[in-house]
Amino acid sequence: MFGCSPIFAQSNTQSSEYGRRLDLEIQVSAEDIARLANFQPPEENKKISGPMESVTAASERWLGESINAGKDSGPYTMLVILKGKAKAAGDVSTLWNSGWDFNDGSARTSAFPGLSKIGVKAGEKVVMSKATSPIRFKESRAVRPLLELVRADNFELESMTVQVWSGVGESSWKDILLSFRWLLGGLVFLLLRWWWVKR
Repeated sequence: MFGCSPIFAQSNTQSSEYGRRLDLEIQVSAEDIARLANFQPPEENKKISGPMESVTAASERWLGESINAGKDSGPYTMLVILKGKAKAAGDVSTLWNSGWDFNDGSARTSAFPGLSKIGVKAGEKVVMSKATSPIRFKESRAVRPLLELVRADNFELESMTVQVWSGVGESSWKDILLSFRWLLGGLVFLLLRWWWVKR
């Protein structure tokens, strides 16, 4: 039985790189944190090398509060923020599956690696965050954010925050400048080629 954590905050905060609106923010309950932290993955989980293996692996599941996801207000992106500490000096890594539960016994999940940190000290406080790939729903429906812990190496989980964003995120100035850089590079290449042919 998977308990659902209470909503920490529900906000109409506008625009970020993750979406145009923050629909939901959940501070995962201490009870659920303890359940995830106490998960003992089988040895097979340490050998996982691909996304399909992750999705079918033994895991500990967490489900968030239900939201009404509109087909025209997507895409929907989940931002996960983990806080804890390193058990020993070295690298901290975790492997999760993320997805959406449809409240009818079905769910859509995919591998969610990348919540990791390299070269930390023993006992060092660690904060890791990552967003899932944006997803659109074919029809408006109630969905619940879903996370499954597959394994956690050298990490003691202390808290977890989950945000659900809707809409297309803002492009950063860096992304815009990089886009123009490639465009200008292409134009320069075409001009040089035209000049070479005309010679």
